Order: sequence, then structure tokens, then C-alpha cells
Amino acid sequence: MRFDCIDKIISGWFGRYGRLLARQPLPFLLLPLFLVFLLLIGFLQFNVEDDVEYLFTPEGSPGKNDRVIARRLFRNGDEGMEFLPNRALETFIQRGELIATPKFGNNILSEATFGELQDLDEAIRKLPISINGTEKTYADLCMKWQGACLTNPIFKLYEKETSKSLNLTYPITTVNNVSRFIGKNLGGVTFYSDGVTVKNARAMSMYYLLSGSDKDFGKEWERRFMDSVAEKAKTSKTLDISMATSVSLADEMLNASVRVIPRFAATFGMLIVFAILSCIQRDWVLSRPWLGLLGVVNAGLAILSSIGMLSFGGIKFNMVVASMPFLILGIGVDNMFLMIASWRQCKQNLSLEDRMGRTFSEAAVSITITTLTDLLVFAIGASTKIPSVRMFCAYAGLSVLFMYIYQITFFGACMVYTGARELNNQHCCSCKKVLPREEAPSRLYRIFCAGGFSSRTRNFNVDLEHRVMKFFRAYYGPFLMKPYVKLFVFASFIMYFLIAIYGCARVQEGLRLKYIAAEDSYPYKYYDKKDQYFLHYGPSVSIIFTDPLPYWEPETQFHIEKITQKFETSSYACKGFTESWIRPFLHFLKMKANTTDVGKEKFFIMLEGFLASPHAKRFNLDITFSKNRTEIIGSRFLVLTSDLTDAIEERKMMLQMREMAEDTPYNITAFHSSFIHYDQYVGVLPTTIQTLGIATASMFIVALLMIPHPVCTIWVTFCIISIDIAVIGYMTLWGVSLDGISMMNIILCIGFSVDFTAHITYAYVTSPESTPNKRAIDALHSLGMPILQGALSTIIGVSALCTAPMYVFTTFFKTLFLVMVFGALHGLVFLPVFLTVLGPCMPHATEDPQPETAAHSSSDMEKKNTYVAMLPVFEDDDNRKHVVDSYISVV
Repeated sequence: MRFDCIDKIISGWFGRYGRLLARQPLPFLLLPLFLVFLLLIGFLQFNVEDDVEYLFTPEGSPGKNDRVIARRLFRNGDEGMEFLPNRALETFIQRGELIATPKFGNNILSEATFGELQDLDEAIRKLPISINGTEKTYADLCMKWQGACLTNPIFKLYEKETSKSLNLTYPITTVNNVSRFIGKNLGGVTFYSDGVTVKNARAMSMYYLLSGSDKDFGKEWERRFMDSVAEKAKTSKTLDISMATSVSLADEMLNASVRVIPRFAATFGMLIVFAILSCIQRDWVLSRPWLGLLGVVNAGLAILSSIGMLSFGGIKFNMVVASMPFLILGIGVDNMFLMIASWRQCKQNLSLEDRMGRTFSEAAVSITITTLTDLLVFAIGASTKIPSVRMFCAYAGLSVLFMYIYQITFFGACMVYTGARELNNQHCCSCKKVLPREEAPSRLYRIFCAGGFSSRTRNFNVDLEHRVMKFFRAYYGPFLMKPYVKLFVFASFIMYFLIAIYGCARVQEGLRLKYIAAEDSYPYKYYDKKDQYFLHYGPSVSIIFTDPLPYWEPETQFHIEKITQKFETSSYACKGFTESWIRPFLHFLKMKANTTDVGKEKFFIMLEGFLASPHAKRFNLDITFSKNRTEIIGSRFLVLTSDLTDAIEERKMMLQMREMAEDTPYNITAFHSSFIHYDQYVGVLPTTIQTLGIATASMFIVALLMIPHPVCTIWVTFCIISIDIAVIGYMTLWGVSLDGISMMNIILCIGFSVDFTAHITYAYVTSPESTPNKRAIDALHSLGMPILQGALSTIIGVSALCTAPMYVFTTFFKTLFLVMVFGALHGLVFLPVFLTVLGPCMPHATEDPQPETAAHSSSDMEKKNTYVAMLPVFEDDDNRKHVVDSYISVV
């Protein structure tokens, strides 16, 4: 039974197309360049997306839906009115924050450091901001409560005091009968024997919140804040200071796109050198350095085209997409090597038209398979709910499509002109006609000028194969097929797979905010210190009653208290720190009316009086009245959380709060602005598994249609699963978490897995050799070199990112490096061995035997004598032997 119907159709079509290209190369060369020129106009609309929340959090997540409810019921703190930050509905409100640690010792509360912090605080508050002649300071812009700017409570309690007078208790300290919560202001706290009095504190957090009433002044104040604190950080002898503002991460993303440009230039240069060197042989006619250069240029044109088109369509660029060009360069060079390898295997006595036809008939099918799989993978990735991943897949997928189009047009035309040069025996650099090596007049001429074939050698199909191809055919392939080597390969695969499974079991989920910034930046250090010292006390979660309730009824009051107590029993809730307006109000009712069952009208009269008192003023932020203030349409209480030591605990806390909210008799929403970020921890693993499953199934169907045997399709799918599991496991052991960035790269694994394994499998099935081992050797001989070149080119393409001080780029490098290593390992080691196991039950291509007749004898002797006469022109035994092999195959 034959399975190569589709393969033959595509192969035949590309064979005819290659002949057409050989006859008329000029239109195929110029039209792509004209298209690139048109698409470059799109760069006029080029824009960068810098919204951290939008890029790295799932669309339509429960947190975003819950925030819509919270916004409908409560203020956000950016209206210029008095507000408290623990009730904010946004993560990135305008602000300045810093964390200070001592350079020497372990106590930020020492006399020297505390005094310097007080001076720094005073200087920040006096920063003058001037716009259009209007000058303001922090006092004019700050978020206020009860008429005063919010400030570090420790400074509030100890204004202009030295650390000698500090006697803090943690997390609540009381001075002059005034109690303040300092749990989020001190980090790395150690205590005296009583367990509450602070002995040392390793870090102090200072925050400066803006009201948001004047956005322009707020932006300018944030800029001045970063500059002044950065200057202080450079000059301070006692403090190590890191800082951030609401736009710090957005600025870091913009800077990342700029900082990666020199690395892209370096990568482009390295790939050009690699491609040129890979295309150079000892023969100066058969060398193709300019073709190697144009292969890299071809990928560059595809990158420019995709960015131009999508920019014109309004799809913004971002820091994640900035890693796309490195990937596309590697893929493009890989395809170039496949086409050159196919050209190299064609006999030199063929006409240019026939040679191009055969090249496209063989190489273009493999390139089509890998392009289809890459496009499918990117299309599936573009369906994810994380915008940064979706944007990357859109840019990368369109780049792959343009690269394929340019590969079979622009680069194909370049191959035609290069082939014509070879047929004319012209030097690869000077394009002047030269003598073949056997006719060289001198040794220097042979080294620097000679090449090509004489009329005598060209007519007898002498095949001067590349030394790397010769290595795969004569040495590596036979060695890999030895029984004891196969046994070692199987044992190595089992060990490799067990380690991958171990790594998968230890996978960590979630993208920490610090990873969006460069490692050498102040925002990265700030968020890193925040994770290190200030995770003991987590966010204050709002438990929101979203429906109007009869709060005046004792039954409702009873249920609300039960619900409050239920949330307080959470393992993540800080006991005694719940802020509930109804508890003190019911206590107020009992004091005033000796009962809580006072009826609706009196309930609201008493509530108005309660909220007017200074100690209950903050509860005005937790109750939303109807317009006539006769109904409460929504209210909330706050539960302070603690011990959120990592992303896993943050996810568990959020899910537990939501589960408790659902298990109540009322419509309740548990929300905090950080939940929007935490939602990625919940969605990334199932999204990754779902996407991988869909992509793998799609790859199976494509491979089944394109590769001429279903057993090979099974092996390709097996390799895809193996490589994906290995990448996830080994990246975990390499310190990479499973997040939106790594998920994007894992999705890419499928495309590259097919690239490596499909080429070898296709070559194995179409090999005319008679035994499984010989077919495997033949496949390695045909595609071992381009697979090796492709892996190296992609590694070179992303290698510049390993030095980038940003998690996004280093993660991209690590995962792509693992994909290339494991993909090449499967293509060059595991898969050839595995294919030989099922070799006897798999059909293979055969050549029609020529009937032997007596008439052959005289002509065969003449050919043999001619071949024997040619043998001295070759310099080594390998070429001499290969000529004899060619003679035998012809006869």
C-alpha cells in the first residue's frame, strides 16, 4: 500500500516550479524586494505596547471580571479624594516606592541608617515639580487621609527622632497611645525574647502615593522621584536603595526593545559569518558564500515584512516580540541549508533547469512540511488568552509565512544565478571563469582560484560531496548502526527521559513582576527585595457583597458575621486584622440603642452618625449607598493575608478565597488587584497542556498527510512528545518557571520538533537502500549536515540573548537552546536508531532495475576504462572510492 500520493503531487508541482524559476529568475528576484519596500511603509505606524497588566495577564480572567464589579461599587483612589491604599482596585496607581537595606550590618533601624532615611524622606517630600510655570510638591499631589499625606507610619511616630529612642513592636506599634500597623514597612525582622519587640530589621519600605487628580504632574513627579532617589543610591555610604514607580515596568519594557538592538546586530553578523563559512568548500566554484549571505538576508526581509504589515494593521510591538527576530533568523538559515544540501546532491552534469527542478522537488517538500507545522503551532499559540504570547505568535507566524514565500522566490532566484555561475565554472567571489583543480597551472592557483569540473569529469557524474556529509555517510552512520551503540542509545534515552520526568514534577508556575525588568535595573532590585523581605503580610482581600441586602435585619447580620468568621478561619488570614464596618457599627448600636434590631429607618440614621465619627471614617470607602441613601447596594470587609512565600501560595490563597465566596448564601466576590496577576498562575499550566495537545494532534495530521508512511508519523509524534516533556523538565532544573514567556517557547518546541524529526523520517522513507541500517545511514548522509547546521544556526541566532540581563530574553535563550539540543539529539541519534527497529515492516523507495544484456559489456568496459583514467586527478582515497561507487551505480 502506498502512502505518498500527496507527497508526489507536491513534489511534482515544485519540480515544475523549479524549472520555471530557472527559466525566468528575474521576476522572482525583484517582486519580493518590491513587496518588502511596500510593507516598510507600515513602520510609520510602529508602536510599542507597554501595559504590563494587559500583556502578561489572561484576558477574561476571573480577576478582571471581578474588578469590573468592584469598580461599579467602590472608588479607586485616583479621583483626587481622600483614600486608603489597601482599598485600591488597581495595581499600578501613580506612586513612588523604595526599599532600603543597610550596606553594613543587618539593622536598618540603626542610628546612622534611620537618620539618613528620615533625611531622604524629607527631601522626597520637598521635590519641586514645575509644568508651564506652575510649581507643586508632594504635599500638593499626595493621596491624603484625614487631611494629611499618607506616609511611613514609623516616621509619623518618630518624627525627627534617632533610632536610640525607637522601641517598636511588630506588626503593631504604639507610641503616645497611637497605634500603627507597620507589618508592611519593616522586613527581615528579628525579635527580643518577648517575640514582639523588634531587635533588628533588615529592610524598610517607604511609599509615596499620589491622588491621581493631575496625571501630568504625577508623571513628572514619578520621573523626578526616580532620578533623585537613584542619585541618592549612588552616593549613600550606608544605604542600599532600590525604587520603582507605577510606570517603571512599562519603561523597562520600552528599554528592553532598545537594548536588544545591538544584540540583534551581533546575531545578524554572526549568522552571516556562520552561513558564509558553511557554504565555503575547497572548490572555489562550488563554494557559495554569497548564497549563504543572501539566505540570512532572506530571513531579515521576512522579519521586516511581518513587522511592517502588523504595525500597519495596528498590532503593537512589545518586549516579548523583540525576541522573535532571533528565532526567525535561525529558522531561515535552517531552510537555506536544506535547499543548498538538496542542490549539492544533484549531479553536476544536469542542466540548470533540471537541477533546479530536482532541488525544489526534494527540498521544497521538507520546507513546506516544516512551514505548515510552524504556522499551525503559531496559529494555535495565537489563540491563547495571554496577549503577549498572542502577539508573539502573530509576528512569528507571519514572519515564517513571508520567509517561506521569499525562500521559494527571492532565494530560489538567487540559487538560479549561483547555479549558472557554477555551470560556467566561475569563481564564487570574482565571478571570473577559472580552471578546474586538475588543470591548475600552479599550487597557489589550485588553492585560491581553481574549482569546478572539466568537460571530462562533468560528463561522468563525479560527485564532490561536502566533507561533513562524507563524515555522516562513512563514519558516523555506520558507527551509530552497530548493535552495542544502539543498545547504548536506548539506555541513554531512558535516562534522559527519566530526568525529564523528574524535572516536570518540580515545575514552578508564575511570572514574578521583577522578571519584567532588567536584572541591573532599580525596579528589578526593588521587586526582588520585596519578594525577599515583604511577603510575610500579603494583600488585604476585599470580600464584596454585590447585592442590596437588608442589613438592618438580625438574620442578615448573623449571616454576615458567620461569613466573616469563615474567612478568618482561612489558613492565609491574619487573625485580628480584619476590617469590617458592620462589627463596630453593631457594637455602636448596642451602646446607643441597646439592640441591633432597630428597623430600617433608624438603622440608616444611626449608620450616618457612625460613619461621621473620625475613628469610623475609613468605612465610608466600604459602603455604597443608593442615590437617596436609603439602601446599601454594595459593601465589603477586608481580610489581611499572610505567609504568601511564593507563587504557589499566592495561587492557593486566591483560589481558597474565591471558593469560600462561592460557598455562601449571598452573591459575594473576593477581590484584590493582585488577583489579576495571580490568575496567570492558575491558567498557565492547563493552557500549556491544552495548547500542546491541540498542536501535537495537528502535527500528527500534517505528518500523516505529508510523510509517505503512517508508522513514521507515529515516530514523529512520539519525538514531539518526548522533546516537549524534556524541555519542560530540563528548563525547570535550569531555573525557568512555567509562565507566559516559557509557555510561548514550549509551544515553539512542537514546530522545531517536527522540523528535525520530519526531515530525517522523510529521508528514511524515501531512501532507495535495501536494509533499515543502510536507509538510516542514507538519511543521515542526506540530512545530517543541514540538521546540524540548522541547530547550530538557531543556537547562534539566540546565543546573543544569553547575555541580556532580562528574564524574558534569557528564558527565550534557555528554552530554545534546549529545543535545539534535544531536537538535534532526536534527529541525529535517537530517531535513526528507533526507525531501524521497525524497518522490516516499513516500505521504502526502490529504483527500477535495468535488465542486463550482453550489449552492456563493451560499453561498460569503455566507461570503466574512462573512470580508471580519471582516478589520479583526485587527491585522496575517499574521492577515488566514491568515483568507483558512482561508476557501479551507473552501470
